[in-house]
Amino acid sequence: MHEFGLLKLIMPRLEPYLQSGKRLKLVRLRIGELKGVNNDHLHHAFEHLKDDYPQLSSCELEWELSKVSFVCKECGTKFDANQATCPACGAVFPEMATGNEFEIIEVRFE
Repeated sequence: MHEFGLLKLIMPRLEPYLQSGKRLKLVRLRIGELKGVNNDHLHHAFEHLKDDYPQLSSCELEWELSKVSFVCKECGTKFDANQATCPACGAVFPEMATGNEFEIIEVRFE
């Protein structure tokens, strides 16, 4: 279950909030679909993580899925993963724009 490992990776970013003495109410994440995260496993891993961090005991975890998209290196057009070439200029080998994220986008306190 790699979901637990992914959550452990964000803990250093949450550490300042945890050290403030405030109890966290919500942590909201953006997760790219290429991370292959299973919703049930992520929820279970977060519940397990609460055992190590009492400040998370009443915290809820929410997340949004980020679909894979690309951006053309030639013209800057953003397009979805269903295309192999830029629909605007036909250039090949675009850069990935979204779909590989695992990031905190919101933190709320009680």
